[in-house]
Amino acid sequence: MNDAERRIRAYEEMGIHRTGREADNTTTWWMIEELRKIGVDADHQTWRFPRVEIHDASIRFGPWDIPAVPTFDGAFTDHNGLTATLRTDNGPGIVVWEFAHDDQERMAAGIYSSFEIARHDGADGIILVMGDPDGHPVLRNAERPLDPIELPVLQVAPIDAGPLLDAIGSEVTLISDGGRIDAPADNVIGTIPGADPDAAPVVLMTPKSGWYTCAAERGGGIAIWMEVAGRIAANPARRTLNLVASSGHELHHLGLDHYIHELGDSAHDVHAWMHLGASIGSRNGQAAYAASDDELFNVATNALNAQGLKRRAFPVGNAGYGEARNIGEINGRFASFLGGHPYFHSPLDTYDRCVDSESLARHTDAAEQIVRYMLR
Repeated sequence: MNDAERRIRAYEEMGIHRTGREADNTTTWWMIEELRKIGVDADHQTWRFPRVEIHDASIRFGPWDIPAVPTFDGAFTDHNGLTATLRTDNGPGIVVWEFAHDDQERMAAGIYSSFEIARHDGADGIILVMGDPDGHPVLRNAERPLDPIELPVLQVAPIDAGPLLDAIGSEVTLISDGGRIDAPADNVIGTIPGADPDAAPVVLMTPKSGWYTCAAERGGGIAIWMEVAGRIAANPARRTLNLVASSGHELHHLGLDHYIHELGDSAHDVHAWMHLGASIGSRNGQAAYAASDDELFNVATNALNAQGLKRRAFPVGNAGYGEARNIGEINGRFASFLGGHPYFHSPLDTYDRCVDSESLARHTDAAEQIVRYMLR
């Protein structure tokens, strides 16, 4: 077993990696120790956020009690829930929307406009039926964790949704009993000094949190992040390489927001950022890449081509999605690997099902090539 597989399996075995929960906290200390083993000075960076606490989330009618998961930026009900007529079109009642497993709209930020239209048309709540290819749940990232919408929104797996969809036109009770508490979470940060302390630094970044085990979604980026850090530590460059593995990914990138905020004005002095996003080295992935400018786009293209890797290119200057968009918002220079895969945001995202070790190795070499160019 090589280091990449060992690390991803260890990460997977920690459990559900939601921000500020047990597995996320375990990941923090594990990553720090892994970095220290390869000679990288590392530490944690604590920040605070409104952590969602769920007491009960379900849809009940007749003999049925359908399990659900609230969106983490929606409204809550009390423990009794709300009872209304289930419908598929907008209007007063509880609206249910069903998505195919490959429908990208279910994850898109544009759905918030649909939420607002539904609320304006009298909806009391919304149910999203969506899942992976096997019908297990997939969950939406929360784009508004600090500014929740005014509707309760529940997410239901297709394998559980049959009776619910058969109940269209009937009264059901939607329960999203929960709340928010102020809680801590941690980023992992590190530094590999360069030969020229006056040269603007480079940042290598990857998220470390997510909805479930996230072996391919997050594990690939984490494994590459650690391996590239080790290679640079063994052979430092002219510029300093700063490292950040941010929590809060599924909560509108709150951890990276904190990291950038703590940098203050020096965030604008970063020479370039390399983003290791979702599903790198995954099986059957929807692989893409992005860069802020022609120079870094060409560097990324050449690095991918050198490894025989094919990725869909976003137009130059378009960060796509993932944490690179935060860098674009501060007019930073970036290159980014990003994407998805069939078990993205699913509890079935495991190493054995979802990781392509050979692709991961080639992406590691490509990422190192890009980072070393940035560090010149």
